[in-house]
Amino acid sequence: MADVVIDGRRLTPRQVAAVASGATVSLDPAALRRMLESAELFPQHIIREKWSMLVGGEAPADSAVAVRTFIEGHCAGVGEPLSEPVLRALMVCRANVLATGFSGARPEAVELLLAMLNAGVTPVVPSVGAVGVGGSIALAHVARVMCRYGGKVRRNGELVPLEEAMRGLPELVPTEKDALSLLNGSTLTTAMGALAVAGAHTLLDAAVAACALSYEVVRADLHCLAEGPLAARNHPGAVMVARRLRLLTDQSTLATLQRRPDSFSVRCAPHTLGAAYDTLHYVEEVVTRELNAAVDNPLVFADSREVLEGGNFHGAPVALVMDHLKAGLTQVGSMAERRLFRLTYGQLSGLPSFLVHGTGFNSGLMLAQYTAASLVSECKGLSHPASVDSVPTIQHHEDHISMGPIAASGALHLVDLLADVVAIELLCAAQGLDFRTGSEEAGRAGRGSRSIHAAVREIVPRWDADRVLHTDLRALGAAVRAGRFGPDAIQLAPVEPAVAGGV
Repeated sequence: MADVVIDGRRLTPRQVAAVASGATVSLDPAALRRMLESAELFPQHIIREKWSMLVGGEAPADSAVAVRTFIEGHCAGVGEPLSEPVLRALMVCRANVLATGFSGARPEAVELLLAMLNAGVTPVVPSVGAVGVGGSIALAHVARVMCRYGGKVRRNGELVPLEEAMRGLPELVPTEKDALSLLNGSTLTTAMGALAVAGAHTLLDAAVAACALSYEVVRADLHCLAEGPLAARNHPGAVMVARRLRLLTDQSTLATLQRRPDSFSVRCAPHTLGAAYDTLHYVEEVVTRELNAAVDNPLVFADSREVLEGGNFHGAPVALVMDHLKAGLTQVGSMAERRLFRLTYGQLSGLPSFLVHGTGFNSGLMLAQYTAASLVSECKGLSHPASVDSVPTIQHHEDHISMGPIAASGALHLVDLLADVVAIELLCAAQGLDFRTGSEEAGRAGRGSRSIHAAVREIVPRWDADRVLHTDLRALGAAVRAGRFGPDAIQLAPVEPAVAGGV
């Protein structure tokens, strides 16, 4: 049985991410029946007339020539190829759009897309050129391979000739509507958006873990986690983050309730992390709706036997929320960098500068903060909203463009960059906690914080003298991306019994 079953109605970002990572896919029989009915009702001549209108001339009389001309004419991408995970996400997302049964495309197109995914076949598709409306340049390069017109192909990661890559897979002789539906719409935006949403969940969970560890090192005043004020403000994300931080710092003798208020990067962490979670929740709702939407044109409505033109191909809904997500996540990274800066600044932390003895000869974790500063600065640039731009295309027929692929690509890249920022905070906070718990006035970290520290130390050892920092950063960044610091992965340290005369 396939790992993921698509039916045009219930695909989730996590399932898209699973397919992107190699999960197999199948088509629900009910979706197949809807597609058959839709395809039987669709009058194919409508597409020829549409193509003729758009190009200002006559469409070829030969259907096969018309289809090939249409597909190849859209293969106009440039730049480096999209990654294989993004390509797999694009293919399953487009298959699910067609599986809604509104497109008039035949099941054969979806079945071939799924067969390619299950065989590890991915076209080589340029990453630049899609604008998020109408005929998609990225999807055109996929369709070119599907129809065996040409193009470069990978099978199980290896670049192979087209004939070899497609050997054993179903052949597709597309109708005009098959061709249009394979290309039409903003599915590249949605595919990258789904991957960004899945990655953002993992990122934010790790960011909460890193924040808890930093709370221990800076000996945060835990009044900022009190439920009363947060509940009075009534933002669910902030309330949830504070609860998680209270759980992680439970039993701490470092983070206390008896100090003056901390800097905003510490005191306001529940609010900013919570706002990012609330943003992500909204973004995920929009992306999930779009994953299961009829993103095509014209559409077939079997009940009324109507074929209706509309604007369902426009990418604005997902483009806007991708820009929203970028802003929310960049704020998380910026706050994380400010906390790790405090950890490495001896006059603020009360610890050895750059968290290593012998500063002057040793640079310690000074360069880790350099790297974090660079990453956060790049994220700020990526956060510029792509969706506010519009460059009209097709002689002003497409006079408003979503630029959704740029917004979604930026969000996906930003999630990747911020994973390294969070990893650097984890590295610095774990080093700081070594000093806090190993000093003459040693304190004890909270139950969850101890587990987070142990997880970091399973990956990288303590810094006693300078070594190559790159290796540690790569290892911790990979662990963050793999979900090693999420609530399901962090096992809370056991409750320690009270000792007479002890804390």
